Amino acid sequence: MRLPRFAAIAALFCLLLCAPARLLCAPAPQVATEPVSEDAAMATMAVFELFESKCNDCHGAQLTRPKGKFGYTMDLKRVAANEDFIVPGDPAKSELFRLVNEDEMPGKESKEGPASAAEKLALHRWILAGAPTTLPPKLAERQAELLFTTNSAETAPKPAQSLLAKTLAWIGRFHPASTHFPVALLMVALLSEGLAWATKKESWLSCTRFLIVLGALSAVNTAALGWLNEYSGVSEVYKIHKWLGTATAIWALISAGAAIFFECREGTPERARLRGALFFGAILVSVVGFLGGVLTFGADHYNW
Repeated sequence: MRLPRFAAIAALFCLLLCAPARLLCAPAPQVATEPVSEDAAMATMAVFELFESKCNDCHGAQLTRPKGKFGYTMDLKRVAANEDFIVPGDPAKSELFRLVNEDEMPGKESKEGPASAAEKLALHRWILAGAPTTLPPKLAERQAELLFTTNSAETAPKPAQSLLAKTLAWIGRFHPASTHFPVALLMVALLSEGLAWATKKESWLSCTRFLIVLGALSAVNTAALGWLNEYSGVSEVYKIHKWLGTATAIWALISAGAAIFFECREGTPERARLRGALFFGAILVSVVGFLGGVLTFGADHYNW
């Protein structure tokens, strides 16, 4: 009776000893993957070609200092994983789609010009499909070549900027900081004139004149810095912001001149025109400030 019991114990021991080896040798379970649709595959190829033709010159791996510190445009996996640019499945919340759709990218210095309607549609479909990254063999090889290239000697160096051009561009970077002054001063000038209208006191005119003169000078300074500021976008929002900002500075100068050279006493037509000019100027500076915010943060920044 002892032999069968010993055999059973030995068999159990062998089974336990061999179990880990059997588990290690067993084939790995196959994970089911959802095949990429034909439309998504076509969109992926179109987006890759869009990036190579119109984005790689400024955001490629071959650049020492890519624009915006974004130098991996041809690495679709890395682009798709960047939450600041791509929200898979939602083009409306994807900053990259907004930039391309509003022609802010490619920038105005791009030789290829803005993306076509077909390219924008392909980018929209690519993001909507979840931003897939699988490429056919030929494009995958091309992608590997582009990502392998770093500081390629084949890339033509950009002509060096003159000291004057570089200095002016650097000064233009202070444009966003300077916008606070005309906005605040012209708004407070309108408030001062509103108090003058309510109290009928002539003493408020001196305060209004002081504020509007400072506001006009700061508006001219801000507009000049805006023209010096280098901006890579060519969107309609940028154009409207640029020219409307210039018009606001001119309007502020006209209003300041009216406040200085006309008596503008309480109850006179000149005073009424000055108030109208201040009210219109406040609307202008508000719209220009709003458009500046759209350029910086996007239109969806103001969503409720």
